[in-house]
Amino acid sequence: MKKFLLAIFAVVTFGSVRASDTLTRSIPEAKIMIDLPNSSWHLAGKQTNNGKTVYFFKRDPLTDSAQRVIIPNIGVIVEKVDGKMDVVTWSVLKRANMPLEVDKMFIHGEGMISFLNAVGYKGKYVDDAKLEHTVYVIHAINNKMGIQLIFDSTTSVFDQVDKEFQKVLKSFRK
Repeated sequence: MKKFLLAIFAVVTFGSVRASDTLTRSIPEAKIMIDLPNSSWHLAGKQTNNGKTVYFFKRDPLTDSAQRVIIPNIGVIVEKVDGKMDVVTWSVLKRANMPLEVDKMFIHGEGMISFLNAVGYKGKYVDDAKLEHTVYVIHAINNKMGIQLIFDSTTSVFDQVDKEFQKVLKSFRK
């Protein structure tokens, strides 16, 4: 009976430790990690296609003032880059394909991100349904892999998730 109780205690204790660890997510292709801000966020999927690996993180839905159900998301896209490519050049190439109106640009040391080989943007775009979105986009290079982190929410609920987005931004690390 004692062994049985000890086994249950070990499982419960291990399970508790594991539950708190679930907020840290490894992106092994780029040898980076991020911390999800709370249990409202989960990994919704992972796809690999044409040399790119994409991780999709979704938040539990929020309702905006127009009673629309909004699901904020974070995408992490990883792809090989030329080993001689610097992050600024790579970011310029990636930005050329993004319909993003940039409001702010930032790098490590300015408080938004601490990842050294990265550049970030805060901006807006309008989707096909004519809803405005506010996004953070980070371009980084690590381990000869280009990394794009895209934090996306309609502007109508952005203020509700901005602190959560910023927590993930600050947790982005090797």
